[in-house]
Amino acid sequence: MKTRLCKRDLVATSAKYSPRRALCPDRVLQCYIRNIFGPPSPLIENYLREAGFWHVATIGWGCKLDPKLISALIERWRLETHTYHLPCRECTITLEDVHLQLGLPVDGYAVTGSTSSTDWGAICYELLGAIPDKTNGDFRAAGELSWGSIVLATLYKEMCGAMPPNKAKIGGCLSLLQSWARFRFLFLRPRVDHLYTFPLITRWNYLASYVRLPTSLEDIWLLLDQRSEAEFQWTPYKDPAIRAVILDEFFQNPNVWHVKVPLVNYATVEMHQSDKVLRQFGL
Repeated sequence: MKTRLCKRDLVATSAKYSPRRALCPDRVLQCYIRNIFGPPSPLIENYLREAGFWHVATIGWGCKLDPKLISALIERWRLETHTYHLPCRECTITLEDVHLQLGLPVDGYAVTGSTSSTDWGAICYELLGAIPDKTNGDFRAAGELSWGSIVLATLYKEMCGAMPPNKAKIGGCLSLLQSWARFRFLFLRPRVDHLYTFPLITRWNYLASYVRLPTSLEDIWLLLDQRSEAEFQWTPYKDPAIRAVILDEFFQNPNVWHVKVPLVNYATVEMHQSDKVLRQFGL
């Protein structure tokens, strides 16, 4: 007979993985997402491609966030290593996930510089190669920047900032965090009767069944504690069905996915500690 752990027992049995849970056992963070409704206009397609934004711009309306799933993962986050601590050992969101889930470039120059300028036209020209009210700019300069690093650095910063028990909100690219979890934890993945598409995060744009998925924070914790060690998917992108939809250009330099390097977004600098999770790269 299966027995359901009470909240007190659940907190006690998993304390070594989430010592903060005893401080805020019921906290569900407020999560926000800004979706793009409809496909981008054909008039700007070439500009988006040159800037490296085409794939992320085609994600569309996206999926609904699950604040309880996101909150459960934050309880396992460690700011000193930028990894989740779970029974399956350390794991995390990496540049590989950003590259394949969102289709953003990750091999390029850091986005940084002075933020004191009030000449936003000059800043736009520096980053994008064009000023918004002019259409003859060269957006290829923007395509040489590591926009994926910005997304990951910001998400890391937001997760670290959400760790204190008194925090109620979290920002960043939470749709990436949620999609990462669904690709890695099969027991948290809704059923989708549709072929994979690229970017991979568009998997959740289609009609899905959430039958038998956990709906409470305690149940998500329990599943992570009981099943992640045996069922965590270390290399989901090697699945032939997934590999088949990823464009060849995204495999030109896979070594960049597991470099240990600072992720820079102006004043935000977060460490990409891929050496902690080499198993995610099949190493």
